[in-house]
Amino acid sequence: MNGPITFVRSVRVRLRSIGWARSAGSLSFTTLLGLVPLATVAFAFVAQFPVFQDFLRVLESFLLRYMLPESASAVVHRYVLGLASEAASVKGLSIMFVIITATLVVAAVEDEINVIWGIRRKRPMYRRVLVYVVGLTAGPALVGAAITFIMWGLQHTLVAAPLKVKTIEAILEPIPFLFTVAGFTTLYALTPACKVPLRWALVSGILASVALEAAKEGFGWYVKNVASYELMYGALAAFPVVLLWIFLFWLIVLAGAAVTAALTEPGEGRRG
Repeated sequence: MNGPITFVRSVRVRLRSIGWARSAGSLSFTTLLGLVPLATVAFAFVAQFPVFQDFLRVLESFLLRYMLPESASAVVHRYVLGLASEAASVKGLSIMFVIITATLVVAAVEDEINVIWGIRRKRPMYRRVLVYVVGLTAGPALVGAAITFIMWGLQHTLVAAPLKVKTIEAILEPIPFLFTVAGFTTLYALTPACKVPLRWALVSGILASVALEAAKEGFGWYVKNVASYELMYGALAAFPVVLLWIFLFWLIVLAGAAVTAALTEPGEGRRG
């Protein structure tokens, strides 16, 4: 990297090339439409394999508790997951529509990140289909299983050690943050249709996770101390809150992708 100024310029140019706020807004709208289909596909898969139900509940609890502000998690749990669990029983053309909608959400994210990298050539169709199918069906349950076994192993290891309860709690406290880092790192390492050094994906994953935690704190303060949106929207006030949070989330995700690209290809952002 030629220097911090060149690096910042590269990140800025990459974000400008996609219209940072516009892309985040577009992904927010797409996500809002696709949340129920995405959850529905996961629930429908788990319904066929009951052994995965507990793992999916673990992932659900993790996302609601650590990835969403308190004001938004209640809405997502009540409406999105409630509708998805009911819709999981649909069959035939209805489930095909749900799968297509969920696939479009994932494809939109992949396309935006590839544009940040300046990648125009997509992966072969068969590879994309395979990744989408596995990711949308078994993916959530497998992630939940990984969280379950890691937490189980840590808890049993720490309980067996001669440590005080407060010490054990202090050791376990940063674990959710590390899971978030792992999620962002995986996203930045695997989504672009090119080889990404793991170290740069990890750096971006850490920065994105820190930004997400800061955004959660700021967003929580805003919701508690600024009540004007409730006066404007009344009973529908919760939905603008969820949409605003999704928008902030995608701003962070896209910025992290631009940082990864700038670290991997320093100076290349000037071509935008």
